[in-house]
Amino acid sequence: MATEKNDDFEIVNESELVFASRGRKSNISDSEIAKVKETLKKNPNGWVLFNGKAIPSGMTNAKDIRNHKAANSATLRALAKKLGMKAEIRWHKGTVPAVRFTKITA
Repeated sequence: MATEKNDDFEIVNESELVFASRGRKSNISDSEIAKVKETLKKNPNGWVLFNGKAIPSGMTNAKDIRNHKAANSATLRALAKKLGMKAEIRWHKGTVPAVRFTKITA
């Protein structure tokens, strides 16, 4: 299997390796994309509040809050990308993500 082995490393043929994909896959459902698209048709210049992605009231640890915001912001940017749009994200009252979707301009 290995062509050369050492205590610190091992050299193998590329054909013998199996790689796992890096990072998480987006968990945005098609129905969520459709709902946002319909909302944007009704009010294309407004802010969309995502109450379901709000910081839980019991979450008080600052690091957990930062992680929650970062994870949800990444999800919302991925949603915007799937819509072919750009997202400006702000946190309404510090707890609820609000997003303004705008068309990508060249």
